[in-house]
Amino acid sequence: MAKQQAAKSPPGAPAAAAAARSAAQRQEHRDGESDGSREGDGLRGSDLFTGRDSLRVAGEGRALWLCALAAPLTIALVGAFLESVTFSGFVLLIVAGMVFVSVGRGRLLGSSIRIDGRQMPEIQELVHTLAARLRIAPPQIFVRDDLFLATTAVGIGEPYALVLSSQYVDHLRRGELGFLIARELAHIAAGHTRLASLLSASGRENPVVALVFGAWLRRTEYTADRVGLLCCDGLEEALGGISIATFHAIGRRVDMEALAEQRRELDAEPTLRIGEWSAAIPYATNRLSALRDFAASPLAATWRAKLDGLRAQPPVARQAPASSTVRRRDCAGFWRRSVALAIDLIIIAAILKTGAGAAVTESAKGVSAAHATPILKAVMQHLPLVQAGTAVLVSLFVYFFYSAVLVGVAGQTLGMLIFELRVVTTRFAHPSLGQSAWRSVLGLGSALTAAALLGCFFRIQPHDRLSGTRVVQGRRTA
Repeated sequence: MAKQQAAKSPPGAPAAAAAARSAAQRQEHRDGESDGSREGDGLRGSDLFTGRDSLRVAGEGRALWLCALAAPLTIALVGAFLESVTFSGFVLLIVAGMVFVSVGRGRLLGSSIRIDGRQMPEIQELVHTLAARLRIAPPQIFVRDDLFLATTAVGIGEPYALVLSSQYVDHLRRGELGFLIARELAHIAAGHTRLASLLSASGRENPVVALVFGAWLRRTEYTADRVGLLCCDGLEEALGGISIATFHAIGRRVDMEALAEQRRELDAEPTLRIGEWSAAIPYATNRLSALRDFAASPLAATWRAKLDGLRAQPPVARQAPASSTVRRRDCAGFWRRSVALAIDLIIIAAILKTGAGAAVTESAKGVSAAHATPILKAVMQHLPLVQAGTAVLVSLFVYFFYSAVLVGVAGQTLGMLIFELRVVTTRFAHPSLGQSAWRSVLGLGSALTAAALLGCFFRIQPHDRLSGTRVVQGRRTA
């Protein structure tokens, strides 16, 4: 009978049936994705911290601005910092911190255990599950020996690094570890990690930073606690995570009710809380109390329903280009390149101000017109013009040396390093020192012409096109 039916079918029937089955499967897949998750369709990690139902604690953003505005006065009060450090030195200090954070991945690879499918896969599975729940890309995971921090997240852009302490991991239950991991993922999603990494590259508490930005940092901890609670198994697991992270192994023996009485003593005597004002992390008693209050709030119920309605689907990872040749879409975008260039120019300006530029000025001051030769007197009559010309030549030389050497040796300048950019050939190979020098010469030439203005909006700059190089985002090389 089946053969007779097949014989009666028109020639195009099998293909049409296959197409119909494929369309039905796609529709079922779309329906399956929407089942139970309509309320959270399109949710991103940053959505947890915006809008009417934001999980940020009250005043977090305002505290950051107030701390930033008050920073110069605060620093001046703790010492003569502003008098002993010049503006250029301060800029270089900030950039040095950014570079320190950017190269931190190398330190972690060299002195920590990277968690993947071969090393502690259960931790990787937990991190990826929580990252999918919060709709953010999973960070790289490392375990190191740290007596002070149970967990911390560092980085100023993807890929971020989540660092767990080997001193704490074995003492934490899965739900407690999940709470602490979710807290760090919340810091990443809320944008806390980027700024906190610049303020303290190691992730540890810095007394000066805590004094200046403590009001903001403490509020970020309360915000992260909220997200951690929503992602763990319940309030008891969250309280246990805070207890172990604060008191280490003995935290399992802490009586939470007795600890709550200590907070009531603090509330009765406000002067006892002065110590918290100079700390980056709130008192554990305050965190435990705030977490209990949040767990019973309508906001927690709202977000618990939203997150429970989402089906854990990991975000699509950004894949390396399949082609061996750099294509236009592989090249870095305008804003990322522009900010990286701005940082490089700031570094060069700071170098000139503290180095060569100051030397030229001082050498000119040391020349006495009375003892100068006739030729030197003629030069001194046009000294401002000579100094300006010398400054331009020195600036061009420093830029050429800075760009050519760093790109030729490391494949990237410091600004590129911070924003995960790299200079490669058209086949993803590392450029030679000669090619890097030629690229710098062409870059200077285009900067002095209209080519820089016309080409800045294109993904492939004129000097890159002529030198056979490309600026790409990521770490891929041939």
